[in-house]
Amino acid sequence: MNLRIVVTDEREANFFDTSKLVGPLTARGSVQNGAAGLKDTDLETDRPGRRHNGSANVTRGHSHGVDGERSTEQHDIELFAKAVAQRIDADRMKNSFDKLLLIAPPKMLGLLRQSLSTPTRALVAGEVSKDLKRHGAEAILKEIPEDTFFH
Repeated sequence: MNLRIVVTDEREANFFDTSKLVGPLTARGSVQNGAAGLKDTDLETDRPGRRHNGSANVTRGHSHGVDGERSTEQHDIELFAKAVAQRIDADRMKNSFDKLLLIAPPKMLGLLRQSLSTPTRALVAGEVSKDLKRHGAEAILKEIPEDTFFH
């Protein structure tokens, strides 16, 4: 059995394979988020709209910026989660793995979970809600739930 481990944050996703609970981990590539860490003002080319407070006399009314419901930064993170999910799905279609383990901070884990296709979701054997992106193989191996290999 081959377990695909995806360790991601909002900037980068790394893919590993292992066939044993104790490793070793074999690197299978990564996906980068080129816009990660940029501020909304760096990602947008336009100023936000303005809205008046709705009073009949607009000249004495107040106005405020309109950002919309989501920021550009949040939208970028969602697009990155979809790109990671597409990579996972492409590897699934090539039969590159039998089971899948997702390791990501809570926000990214939720976005990734939403972005996975139904057939790929069926292969998820476990999820670890932690930021291990900047940790080595030893830390990743310690977080693999034992039942991942037995279910």
